[in-house]
Amino acid sequence: MATRSRRRGGSAARRAAVANAAIVHHPEIRRGIPIMEVTNQEGVELIHDFAMRVAEEIGCDFQDQESLDYWRQTGAEIKGERVFIGRDELLELIGRIPSSYVHHARNPERTVRIGDGHAVVSPSYGAPFVRDLEGVRRYATLEDLNNLQKLNHMASTVHIAGGTIVEPVDIPVPHRHLHMAYSGLKYSDKPIIGNVTARERAEDTVDMMKIVFGEEFATNNTVTTSLINANSPLVWDETMLDALKVYAMNNQAVMCSPFSMAAASTPASNVGTVGVVLAEALMAMAMTQIIRPGAPMLFGVPAMTVALNSGAPVHGSPDSAMVQFLSSSMARHYKLPHRSILNVATSKSGDMQAAYDSMWGLFPSMLSDANWMTMAGGMLEGALTVGYGKTMIDFEQLDAFYHFLQGPDFSDIEEVFAAAKRVGPGGHFLGETHTLNSNLFIFDSQHNNSYEQWDIEGRLDSEAVGVRKARQWLNKYEAPPIDAALDEALLDYIARRTREIPDKQGAV
Repeated sequence: MATRSRRRGGSAARRAAVANAAIVHHPEIRRGIPIMEVTNQEGVELIHDFAMRVAEEIGCDFQDQESLDYWRQTGAEIKGERVFIGRDELLELIGRIPSSYVHHARNPERTVRIGDGHAVVSPSYGAPFVRDLEGVRRYATLEDLNNLQKLNHMASTVHIAGGTIVEPVDIPVPHRHLHMAYSGLKYSDKPIIGNVTARERAEDTVDMMKIVFGEEFATNNTVTTSLINANSPLVWDETMLDALKVYAMNNQAVMCSPFSMAAASTPASNVGTVGVVLAEALMAMAMTQIIRPGAPMLFGVPAMTVALNSGAPVHGSPDSAMVQFLSSSMARHYKLPHRSILNVATSKSGDMQAAYDSMWGLFPSMLSDANWMTMAGGMLEGALTVGYGKTMIDFEQLDAFYHFLQGPDFSDIEEVFAAAKRVGPGGHFLGETHTLNSNLFIFDSQHNNSYEQWDIEGRLDSEAVGVRKARQWLNKYEAPPIDAALDEALLDYIARRTREIPDKQGAV
C-alpha cells in the first residue's frame, strides 16, 4: 500500500511540474526535411491544363454585380453571371500575388511570415458546438470562445489567434463578429483571423484593426488573414465576394478555399477535385489583383470526401490526404502561399477514430509545403464541434510534428560518440550528461507508465486526460498585456456598432 501511495505522489508531482511549466511560443515552422511529393512535373502540368480548361471552357459564376464589373476591366468573357477567362490573362493576374507576406500581430514578437518556406498553424474554425469540460455536447458560448482563445494563445505550436474558433451562439448573429475580433485581440497577442459573413462585418474587422495598429499602418500592412469558401462547384456568392473585396481593397490576406467534397461538390477523383477547386480559387484570387495588385492571397482547400454509403462528408481519409498533397504541389507551381487543414475528425468524441481522422490531415499538411495550417485542435463531427479534451491532445501532436520537422540534428555528433565510448559494450546511457540534456520529445499526456499506475490514477482515456490538461491551463492562464486606452477604444467601438446594428439583421 505504501508503494501505491508513493507512486501516486510521484505522478502527481510530475503532472504539477508539467502544468506549471513556462509557456513556450515557437516561431513559424521552417521544414528541415524534404517536402513530400505524390506526383511529378508531368502530373502537375496535367492538373494545370485541366484547371485552365475549366476557366476557359466551363467558367465560374460570380453572383455579384460589382465583381462582374471588375471582370469587365479585363478580357474575360461574361455571360450572365458566368465568367470565362483565358489562361494567359489568368496567369498574368495570379502572377501579381506575392509568394509570401508578413502578418503583423499586436505583439511584434508574435508577427509571422507566411509563404516561401514559412508555415504557421491557426485555431479551429466555425463550429457551433463544443464538447465541454464535463463531456457534454452543447451550443458554444462567448465564454467558450474566450476559453479556447486562451488555450490557443498558450499553445506552443499555434501561431494565430481566432477568429471564429467557435460560434458564440449566445451573442446575436449581427453582433457576433465584434466579440470574435475582440476576443482574439484581448485574450491573445498573436495575429488574428477576420470575419467574412457580410461586407459590413469585414469592414468592422478592418476598422477594429485600424484602432489597434493605427490607420496608416493597417492600410499599408497585413494585419488580418481571413477565409472564404466557394459554393463548389464553380460558384462564388455575393457574401463571400463582398468580404474578399473589402479585404483586398485594404491589403489584407484572404484564403480562397473552395468547399470540396469529392463525389458531391467536386468529381470523385483526387486529380479532378484539385483541377476544379484550383480553377475556382485562381479565378477569385485573380479578381483581387484587379482591385489591388499585390494584395496577399492564399490558395487552399478543406479536402473532404463523401461517404458513398451515407452521403455524409468525411474528414480524414487517404483520398483527402492525396488532395492536400496535390494542392500543395499546385500552389508551388504558381508560387502561391498554400492553406491546408489539420486536426479535423468526423468522430463524435476524442476517441481512436478521432486520432486516425486527424492524422490524415496532420501528415499531408506537415509533410507537404503547406504555409497556413488551419484547425489546430479539437475539431469533431466534421468541424461541427470543438472538444476541449481533443484540443489539448491535438496540441501535443502539433508540438511533436514541430519537433519532427526540424529534421535530424548532427550538431552534437562528437558529443554523442564520446558518450558511446564512455558507456561501451553492455552499458547504458541513462546516467549520461548528454542523455540528461537531450532533446528527445516526450508527450506530456501519454500513458507511458505501468498498467498499475494507470489503474491507480483512474484509468483515464486520452480525452479525459486532455480535459484535465485544459482545466490546468485555464487555471494558469495569464492575459497578455494590452494598453488600457486601446482596450477602451475597442470596447467603445463594439458598444457603438452594437447600437447601430439591429440585433435581428440577416443571420448567416
